[in-house]
Amino acid sequence: MSTAAAGTKPVQFRLPAWARDFLDEQSRQMSATKTDVVVVALECLREKETAALMAEGYLELADLHSEMAEQNVAIAGETLPEW
Repeated sequence: MSTAAAGTKPVQFRLPAWARDFLDEQSRQMSATKTDVVVVALECLREKETAALMAEGYLELADLHSEMAEQNVAIAGETLPEW
């Protein structure tokens, strides 16, 4: 699971004590480097953000899709025989 690969850059930042402790604990539990733990956490955050944006987009289109469905039902009622 090592992320020490081509295309990576060293980054330096400060963490509060609780975050450092949690990072250390997760690194031990996962038998992974701290970098790997941070990468996994960032991937989770990106997936969560993407899912939220997709949900927002679906909600924005919901009214339009409902209107289109109602129009199609009306048109179908005019052209299809009654059963």
